[in-house]
Order: sequence, then C-alpha cells, then structure tokens
Amino acid sequence: MKPLIYQYRMQWRELLQCVGVVPDNISSLVHAFGIRLKKQEIWHPAYEAFCRCGEPYVLTMENLKGITEVQPVGTCVYIVENKMVFSYLMEQVQGKNVSLLCTSGQPRYAALKLISLIVQSGIPIYYSGDLDPDGIGIADRLWQRFGNRIQFFGMSPEDYRNSLSKEVFGENGRKKLEHIWHPLLRETAELVRKTGKAGYQENVLKELSEKLVGCDQNQNL
Repeated sequence: MKPLIYQYRMQWRELLQCVGVVPDNISSLVHAFGIRLKKQEIWHPAYEAFCRCGEPYVLTMENLKGITEVQPVGTCVYIVENKMVFSYLMEQVQGKNVSLLCTSGQPRYAALKLISLIVQSGIPIYYSGDLDPDGIGIADRLWQRFGNRIQFFGMSPEDYRNSLSKEVFGENGRKKLEHIWHPLLRETAELVRKTGKAGYQENVLKELSEKLVGCDQNQNL
C-alpha cells in the first residue's frame, strides 16, 4: 500500500471514531504481552490475569473501547513487526518485567490506538522491524506519526549487515527507500538500496533478544 493512501485511510478512520463509529472493530488487532489496561478507574481484570500468568493476549478495537490508561509491567515497551520474533522474544523474557507488542506487519488501527495510549503514559517505546523497503517504511511512518517518542532497536546499518538475506528486491523497492526521513533509518535505507537485498529479523533473533535486555537495563540502545 502506498504511504499516502495509508495515511489517508488512518485519517478517515480517526474521523469516523470521532463521531462514534469504530471501523474494523474486530478485524483490526494487535498482540500484546505485559501491558496492563485500565477501563475507567479499574485495571481490567482479564488483562491483569494475562500479565500475572506471563501470557500474551490479542486486542481488537472493540477491546480498546473505554480503555483510558495503560501501564507496562516493564520500564519500556518493545514493538516488533513479526509474530515469530514476538513469540521468540516472549520466551526469552519469561519471568522478567518486560512489555512487548506485535503489529504483524503494517500497524492496524488497534495497534496505533494502543501505541497512542502508551505514548500518553510517558513510557519509552522501542520499535524493530524488517530491514527491507516495506519494513523500513513502516518504521519511518511510525516515527512521523509519534515523533521521537518512538526509538528504534535492531535497525542500524550494522544490524542490516547481520540480518542480510539472499532475497533481492526490485526497482519499486529502491524507490520506496528514497522517501525515508528518520536520520538513522535513512542511513540504513541507503545501504539497503545499494545492496539490493532484504534483511530480516528472523536472522538476528539472538541479537534482538540481547538488545532488548540491554535496553531494559539501561534505557540506551
């Protein structure tokens, strides 16, 4: 989907919500782990139970109706693009106070709504996605939407070299990489464009886990 079309679609959905219409209230979803949700003045008992048990859960727009506040169990929130990466990281942090989200590719409205609530909480947010034209584009659009409240881990030029695959992308992908604005992502995008091959999170699972733990300890990636 072209970035401009995606932007207009998000604006349209926000306008609908302002007049009480919730688009995609069931099909729009996000996977979460270690995040408490408050409905009015009460911490939602269902999600409290998931947090106590150390289990992930799925949120739709319907679930997010009436949610007024969120509170991660950790000191920051880590967002990943890929469900397999989400599952792997979740296994690595069992027993620790770590909070994770998974957008499953392009963030749908439920993911954006939850991220907005996290931004309001003031908790640091770190995002990591695939280092290919689409993955870098997703990261850049999140930064354009939320500004420097979104930081990145596992998306530097060095991370790209470590995650490099044999998959080649075409001219359309190269053109997408010409429109990246975040300084670090732009530097990585230029290397990706020159190399012409995609980098995938699955190739650096251990490294991502180490970065995540390091971030939780010192808030600096």
